[in-house]
Amino acid sequence: MASTHRCIFCDILNGQSEAAVVYRDQHCIAILDAFPLTRGHLLVIPHQHQQHIEELPAETVAYLFALASRFSSALRLGGESEATAVVLNNGKAANQHVAHVHLHVIPRRQGDTALVVWRYVTRFINPWSYIGRSKRLGQQATRWQSLLQKAEIAA
Repeated sequence: MASTHRCIFCDILNGQSEAAVVYRDQHCIAILDAFPLTRGHLLVIPHQHQQHIEELPAETVAYLFALASRFSSALRLGGESEATAVVLNNGKAANQHVAHVHLHVIPRRQGDTALVVWRYVTRFINPWSYIGRSKRLGQQATRWQSLLQKAEIAA
């Protein structure tokens, strides 16, 4: 870690915290967002801890975006979403909540904008989101893994 502050993503990478892991290789891990904007909201996280994308090696950045593209394709080809939003919040002022580079791959469906906005505004304060979260994320992780196998990108 680059600072004395604890990083939840580093803890997940080191096996010190749990997450719904969808994909893992020697460069990154992909987990389901614990506070998703839509069903299947994925985070693609490099092993190397850096807060800003420009602090990572260019090949790591290229790999993260290539993997996000493949995940996006798996979602669409698997019929899970009509489109995706691939988002990078690069720094605290850009609404980056965890100071470790990560890409959001957010499945989008026709007519979901109001729901996405509502979840964005309430995602950390909605007490109902905690009910059954572990089971729900586990089921979504299994679905993701199936999609990735069908798209031949699972390791």
